[in-house]
Amino acid sequence: MFKIPDVDLLEQIYEGATVRLAPNDEKSATITLNTGVAQSSITSPQLFNVFINALLRMLTVTGQNEDISHRLQIGKDQKGDNQRDENSYQFNNIGFIDDILIFADTSEGMQKLLNVVQEFTCGMQINVKKTYLWVIDNDKKRREQEPAPLLTINGETLQAMNLDDACRYLGDWGTGNGDMRAPKEVVRQKIIAARILIYFYFYF
Repeated sequence: MFKIPDVDLLEQIYEGATVRLAPNDEKSATITLNTGVAQSSITSPQLFNVFINALLRMLTVTGQNEDISHRLQIGKDQKGDNQRDENSYQFNNIGFIDDILIFADTSEGMQKLLNVVQEFTCGMQINVKKTYLWVIDNDKKRREQEPAPLLTINGETLQAMNLDDACRYLGDWGTGNGDMRAPKEVVRQKIIAARILIYFYFYF
């Protein structure tokens, strides 16, 4: 599908592949490669690119078929009601290297997308400690009355962030309720720490 030549050859290379820390020492344990790609192999970056792009395409197609997208609000109309731009591109994922954001406007939609990731990764370990559920809602009362949904992947429940927790993705900071005080404080503390390091570097 991605026009990768010699797929059968790649399969043969990885099928039953093993590695030894000391290749010529028979006492060195033989480790079978069940997941991942071979380190230092020129095929590894290409294989990862195929994998991650196929996953993102699968999320996109699922979103198109199931009508799952971000549907982020763009402001308020003259009556004060929330507005949505239905004509904008309704994506449901953003990926950079191995960092992925998944968007859905309902908890049911999000669980469907998580199920896609789980099915696609075929049992690969997903670090749930580094995976967070971020509910975007500037209505504090509603959030207090309606706690974050319980969503799971590989049988583990995702940890939900608080509305005013600072969340970072590729250098950009944000909060679920739009209050930027927490991200500003995080940046301020980092600047103070950097200033102290520079001071000690030049004066001691």
